[in-house]
Amino acid sequence: MQEIEVMGSIDEQGQLMLLQPLNLAQHRKVRVRITLLDEEVAPAPPESEFDPETDSKEQILADLRESFRQAEAGQTFPIAELCDGIDV
Repeated sequence: MQEIEVMGSIDEQGQLMLLQPLNLAQHRKVRVRITLLDEEVAPAPPESEFDPETDSKEQILADLRESFRQAEAGQTFPIAELCDGIDV
């Protein structure tokens, strides 16, 4: 069994909408567990934050390769959603 955690929201019709595609190779049955978040709770930050002072060249290149892999796999967000929730 494989477990994948993604963020989503419930729309006005009560349907679950994922914020990113799963990009699975085949159609499968899944079990869904819902954790309701408080409105103030922000999504968990990525596992590793970029720090140019401490990240090695190898780590930066590895992160860049992973970003390209995700883009090629279609794991992207629409540009219109990039600023959602940011108050300027």
